[in-house]
Amino acid sequence: MRRRWTGTLATAATAVLAAFTLASCSPPHRNLIGVRPAADGGAVAMLRPCGEDRAASARVLGSVTTDTPEDPVEDLTSWHVSAPRSAEGPENIALFHTPDGWTSDRPPQGDQRLKATHSYSAGFVVLSDGGGVDYQGVVHFTAADLARLEPGQVWAGGRTMTVEEFEKHTGQECDDGWF
Repeated sequence: MRRRWTGTLATAATAVLAAFTLASCSPPHRNLIGVRPAADGGAVAMLRPCGEDRAASARVLGSVTTDTPEDPVEDLTSWHVSAPRSAEGPENIALFHTPDGWTSDRPPQGDQRLKATHSYSAGFVVLSDGGGVDYQGVVHFTAADLARLEPGQVWAGGRTMTVEEFEKHTGQECDDGWF
């Protein structure tokens, strides 16, 4: 009987430790990225890490837009690139195209173009000195969101803003002292 109790206690302790570890390791998501249409019909991501921070990588995930979160993921699109160590501060990169000096270390999946039937999430990560993710910039959008933009506008934080408003917004996000 004593052995069974010890095993149960060890299992419970492991589960609690795992839950705390997972909860504490989730890096904050910040509105530090915007997207705008590109001349070729694609999209350009405007990455705005704070200060002299460096975006270590950028990614796009997309799938068919569904009515409910329980619907299965269909027609998945993914793209991921890693930045050179010299990258620092703001970056503008064309989505689905590997920028000069960056590397694509994961094979892309699905169509590497925006589709009207899809919802997308684009983001970048900033690594801490210890190698973990310090924070990430994330934006959710659709091709329709970008089609409504006029020249000089960007989609960020779930809404349309001018490029100037976006730059001011990201500056405030960084100055709020959340990290």
